[in-house]
Amino acid sequence: MRCVQLESHSLLVTRKVDHPRYLGVLRWALYVIATWSFAWTIYRAFLNVEIENNEGWNAYFADAAMGKMPLYPSADQLITNNYPPLSFYIVGLVGRLIGDPVLAGRLLSLVAAVAIAMAIALSVRRLGGSGVAARISGAFFVATMSRFFMPYVGMNEPQLLAEAIMAFGFLWFLIARSNDRGYVGPVLVMALAGSVKHNIIAMPVTVFLWLALYRRREAVKCFCVAAIAIIAGTTICYALFGGNFFLNILSPRHYSLKRVLRSFDELEWVSVGLVACLYNAWACRRDVNVQLCSWLIAIALGSYFLQKGGAGMDINAQFDLVIAVAMGLGLAFTQVSLWPIARRLGSEQAQAILLLAVCVRLLASKQLQPVRLVFDSSFRNEIAMRERAMTDSVERVRRIPGDVTCGRDMLVNYRAGKPFVVDAFNAEQRILAGALPKDAIAARVAAGTLTIVEVDPRTHWSR
Repeated sequence: MRCVQLESHSLLVTRKVDHPRYLGVLRWALYVIATWSFAWTIYRAFLNVEIENNEGWNAYFADAAMGKMPLYPSADQLITNNYPPLSFYIVGLVGRLIGDPVLAGRLLSLVAAVAIAMAIALSVRRLGGSGVAARISGAFFVATMSRFFMPYVGMNEPQLLAEAIMAFGFLWFLIARSNDRGYVGPVLVMALAGSVKHNIIAMPVTVFLWLALYRRREAVKCFCVAAIAIIAGTTICYALFGGNFFLNILSPRHYSLKRVLRSFDELEWVSVGLVACLYNAWACRRDVNVQLCSWLIAIALGSYFLQKGGAGMDINAQFDLVIAVAMGLGLAFTQVSLWPIARRLGSEQAQAILLLAVCVRLLASKQLQPVRLVFDSSFRNEIAMRERAMTDSVERVRRIPGDVTCGRDMLVNYRAGKPFVVDAFNAEQRILAGALPKDAIAARVAAGTLTIVEVDPRTHWSR
């Protein structure tokens, strides 16, 4: 039995989705996992600990956007800003309103996670998924991010903010596709997302692929508009920041095939959803909506492997894939009754098995903080200990005269009010590329103009 894109069939599947009680129980189990896991990231956002070492780095440059230092440093400095500028202005402005750019970035990340879930759910509906499937997709995204990508949910880092803008741009494209007009607007939104974080490529590439295959005139028009937007944005950046903008954005990064091969292990986090999407892509290969979603998944997978080859690339390289798999899971849930493997089962039983597999995988995680926070008093004591360690470390660094670097744990340095003088990771990459002398940091230490401080590891929230 093959999938066909018929409205009546879609309505029939939708009506059959949510009758049995056991299926409702499994749906609610997924919703509870998502809510309970996300609640921990909200709680953690207000703790005085460092979630990831990028937080201090982003806080310094948010201050820079507000005029405290150059947003794009000169080549002779030991700090580098290889992000586009827009996120720093957004976080900096919100930080001024609430008094803390770190908390501002964390709150924006939390809001962005919810916004992405909404965009995913609405996109599933546009792709022909049922209302229940749309809610499942959104919950799957929140649960997966909060369980397996927890450090980035509620962290002062612009990745999720950019993903949210891009996801709504993709949703707008799906609306334009339904109406067969208005493709330029979504492309401009996607270009805007790129000025927040520039490593999100799966959704715009998928859009341009579809346009090139089915709407060639629109593809040419949208390509021209995107090119103009990018050139205009780059020109504005050059006018504001000069040549240092290019020196920073194009700073060297070491790549390795070994990192790509090691990155296969991290696909386990989306494994159940990914397998369901791949099977649905084969079973319903004639469905144009499934084809589009399959392209998105394939391109996101390729983008993930491409990025993971770079030094310092973290789990955020997989976010495009998580979004794509969440959308694909909604279509798979809607169409599971049409799978050859599910012919001997009823529609509800097949959907229940899929949901059960998703829930079991989500629960099979070492991230037990949401449970421990409620039931483990020693964990609550550990949180208090970590906050005291942060306070004590900040005070110790504040008392040290002159410039200080705390390695990659820059939040202590930032909280202590010390200037940003060493970006350990990017300085190391520039040294490896020959853009800085090998003793660039050691020379400053030897000259007595820089102090290296070992930070209490308890200030950093380990994964």
